[in-house]
Amino acid sequence: MDRASGALLPIFSLPGPYGIGTIGKEAYNFAELLTKSGIRYWQILPLGHTGAENSPYQCFSGFAGNPYFIDLDQLASQELLTAEELLSAHYSGQQNSIDYGWLWKTRLDLLLRAHSRIDKSAQRALSEFIEENEYWLIPYANFMTIKRHFAYAPWWKWPYSLKMAEPDAVNDFVSERCDIFYFYCYLQYIFFTQWQHCKQLVNELGVDIIGDIPFYTATDSAAVWSRPELFELDEGKNVIRVSGVPPDYFSTTGQLWNNPIYAWNKMAKDDYSYWYRLLSYSLQIYDVVRIDHFRGFESYWAIPAGSATAENGQWEKGPAMDLFGPLLQNLPSTRIIAEDLGEITTAVRKFLNDTGLPGMKVLQFAFNPDLVSRDRPHSYTNELVAFSGTHDNNTLSGWLADCSEAEWALVRDYFGLMDEDRKQGGVDSPAIRTIIRTLWQSSAGLTICPVQDMLGLGADYRINTPGSSKNNWLARLTKEQLAQIDTNWFYRLNEVTQRLTKR
Repeated sequence: MDRASGALLPIFSLPGPYGIGTIGKEAYNFAELLTKSGIRYWQILPLGHTGAENSPYQCFSGFAGNPYFIDLDQLASQELLTAEELLSAHYSGQQNSIDYGWLWKTRLDLLLRAHSRIDKSAQRALSEFIEENEYWLIPYANFMTIKRHFAYAPWWKWPYSLKMAEPDAVNDFVSERCDIFYFYCYLQYIFFTQWQHCKQLVNELGVDIIGDIPFYTATDSAAVWSRPELFELDEGKNVIRVSGVPPDYFSTTGQLWNNPIYAWNKMAKDDYSYWYRLLSYSLQIYDVVRIDHFRGFESYWAIPAGSATAENGQWEKGPAMDLFGPLLQNLPSTRIIAEDLGEITTAVRKFLNDTGLPGMKVLQFAFNPDLVSRDRPHSYTNELVAFSGTHDNNTLSGWLADCSEAEWALVRDYFGLMDEDRKQGGVDSPAIRTIIRTLWQSSAGLTICPVQDMLGLGADYRINTPGSSKNNWLARLTKEQLAQIDTNWFYRLNEVTQRLTKR
């Protein structure tokens, strides 16, 4: 793996006037900052259409994009929105946090107006888009059309024939609401038209985009509703077993994710076509793809549906190389990263080695005084992607403030810090700069840090706290904050650690 570096920033965290980051000019401006910093990769979180929890790992579709990310300025330039409508979409509240309630009340109505104004050429392009993407787009648009009618209730609360996705019932229902069906198709057409334009501009700056694929699918999704045979559901479409991870050092009851488990034996009968399509599609819209919870392909924790915790699950074998052997013969393995965090057994390690895919290390996990760690930077190898932290971690500044005295002693002595360095955050934080420098000096082929760490921001800018349902997926940065990134310092760091690379 060629030495390079990257920065992690979700699209929703970008600045801008519309209450949430979008795939317009602010995305390009951020990529320019990366270029000035000598950073080759921009890692984002899944782009999916999120549900009530706003989690990019719980989406209505594995393929559909999030309408909130659509750039309204481009719609206005196409005369699909008026100046007054654009002004009404400006968010006047706190710019460092997302108000999803406000977005929910205002954004889709605005996009409906844009759809009502498209011309015949756009209608032809939309028809072509539907035809090219019918595998996932038609089930998604059917699903969203019905969901909208029933006040966004989950599919298992719909009338029986629609809940069961009976073809005649679905076709009759949607045909009477074809304007809404085409609206949801239009949202995806606009999203991916804008996304491909955004990606092209970012690539022209010399920056590659690392996308993210969730391992599991949300229960309330088009895939589970329209393809129940791919999941562990009974004949009444009730979930039999759900996902999670078992109890460990960090959680005495484990983590209960509650996604339906895949019916791998049935997926095997059509050569895992769902996963082949999903990965192929993802590699079309991203330069590199990170697959979340990759160890689940070798073995996964299955918990009886309705359980209060993850304690009563059991390990089941996944498809492993039965899926990835043929898949990697047809897809470029050099563009896939395996998220291999968590409990990694000998069998999982063998599977990872058999795939030849690079795994991950997270620096913050390496200094627990109660555990023997092989995850400190001096032990990294070239075929690794090493992070200062991920979206599931605290910021470096927040981590240093929260770690125990024993953990701090390890961190202090490993990085050669002083006790007074612990509480100094900000762009010039000596502790954070030392940690990032040490990470960059490691042998890891690719090193990545969240932009919050480039700025030395505290715990209030954390993106997600696993196991908590509060204050997640909210953090945003302002233009003024991004302008504080010390691009000269990062460029020189990439230069001296030989991480300056070109596409």
